[in-house]
Amino acid sequence: MKSYNIVVNSNFCTTETAGNANSDKSYYIDWTSIMPQGEYELSFSFISEATDTINVYGNIALLYVDFLSQGNINAVQPKFQATASQFLGMLFPTILHQATDSATLRSEQQSNNPIFLINRPFNNNFRVQILNNANPPVDWVDDATIPNAPAPYVMNLHFKLIKDRSNVVL
Repeated sequence: MKSYNIVVNSNFCTTETAGNANSDKSYYIDWTSIMPQGEYELSFSFISEATDTINVYGNIALLYVDFLSQGNINAVQPKFQATASQFLGMLFPTILHQATDSATLRSEQQSNNPIFLINRPFNNNFRVQILNNANPPVDWVDDATIPNAPAPYVMNLHFKLIKDRSNVVL
């Protein structure tokens, strides 16, 4: 199986989102020049710098990307309904220094279930958000007295080609 790794660094976002908090960044990539059309299994790993303060863990950090419309992801909603979701996975705090509650957010490739896509992403501009588990979700912040947005991060998106459709005529 052929696979593709896309490294997303919050310091290399689009100029339009450079001033945004790390909880809401956009990126540009030409998917067509890198990956063929086809079915993919998507998994990811993620790590942030250790500048977040985690002492209560009152907000669960959830990762969303807006190219997942081709995935079969549904989120339960109030009133017994489910809607399509851009949810990629959960981020887990790792305390690095107990005395200061300094922590990093991380997720290893096996920390979340893989997502199956019916095709590679098409939109060359995509958005990554780190939101909390509130209803409705808002930007995730740490547990500091004056809350901080997520620290700079690097994420690896791992696309494993399951079925090549580059020669299929539609």
